[in-house]
Amino acid sequence: MDSPKRYDIIPIRVNRKLVLRMGGKTSTASKRKWNNENYEYTQLVTQKGEKERIKQAAKQAGQSVNAYVVEAVRRRIEQEQMLSASDTPGVVKNLEGHNDPVE
Repeated sequence: MDSPKRYDIIPIRVNRKLVLRMGGKTSTASKRKWNNENYEYTQLVTQKGEKERIKQAAKQAGQSVNAYVVEAVRRRIEQEQMLSASDTPGVVKNLEGHNDPVE
């Protein structure tokens, strides 16, 4: 396990001794730790002007930019998987998404 970072611990005095402890459940350090354990981060780089176009499209769809981009990527992956499955002769994708040979 990674060693604690400076922001993960809070120095406090207990009976005139300095001890270190984690922040409370609502502390920034606790939230950051939970996010780092449960999420992965990806950086998106676009040409000038594209960021604003994405923000406007997400707003029009009633989504956050993150939700909009993640959904677009998920749809693209599903579309490409469907295309690659249909290119395989003698294989049909059933309703559960599994490939079954055609007899």
